[in-house]
Amino acid sequence: MLKSTAGMKRVDVLTFFENGKMDPVKFRMNGRVYPIRRIKKKWRENRGATEMYHFLIESDGKNKYELHFDSRKFVWALRAVV
Repeated sequence: MLKSTAGMKRVDVLTFFENGKMDPVKFRMNGRVYPIRRIKKKWRENRGATEMYHFLIESDGKNKYELHFDSRKFVWALRAVV
């Protein structure tokens, strides 16, 4: 399920949608499921006709991950591990 694309890895993300907002709940990377314990920061950026949604999250207590959602392609990707 992971695919490298320009420094990013595609991941599967279970997402909760409510009242026009979306929050990732858990993601799968390398066959392992990581529950999202806390969303530390959210932001949105426009890239032409595409809106990118970014989430800095805590999962396993040791690492922070940056997930992003490409609204045009409808794809989640892991951008960074902090």
